[in-house]
Amino acid sequence: MVLPLPPMVRARGSAQRNLLGALLKLQLVAEVPVDDASIAWRTDAAGHHHGLRMTAAGLAAAGAPAEAAAEPADTDADSNEAVSSAGSDAAAVDESNSEQGGQDAPPRRPTGKLGEVLQVISAEAGATLAEITTLTGWLPHTARAAVTGLRKRGYDVALIEQDGRKAYRLNSAG
Repeated sequence: MVLPLPPMVRARGSAQRNLLGALLKLQLVAEVPVDDASIAWRTDAAGHHHGLRMTAAGLAAAGAPAEAAAEPADTDADSNEAVSSAGSDAAAVDESNSEQGGQDAPPRRPTGKLGEVLQVISAEAGATLAEITTLTGWLPHTARAAVTGLRKRGYDVALIEQDGRKAYRLNSAG
């Protein structure tokens, strides 16, 4: 099942409806009746809940193994149990794919002030916290948070010390 969305997908409200509607149009998900309102994507006029289940094409697009697409549909009596386990399986597949995707492809380079920070820490000597705050006009805690954000985006940023100078430097792999 598609809902609830994995934590890495931060679409809420109309953005979530637009995203799910697009997946439905592309036939990557299909509407199925569900008993649990917490996993329903919509409720019809008669009060019946409809959830979204990944189709074989959706699973293939997500990179799920072929045997995951071959699972038979569950009966309505077992749908709530199956939904819970299928949702956690899909989240696990999404997490493993995102981890692998971060290793195979370099992360997209940020722009703006964060891009400037990335550029100065890419230098051989790196950049100290004071240099980053002077460059960006940020407070020190904001500059440290920006470096942490770069790490979360997949950049290999290290805090180095040379001749008593502590600096953030982007390792050559990043």
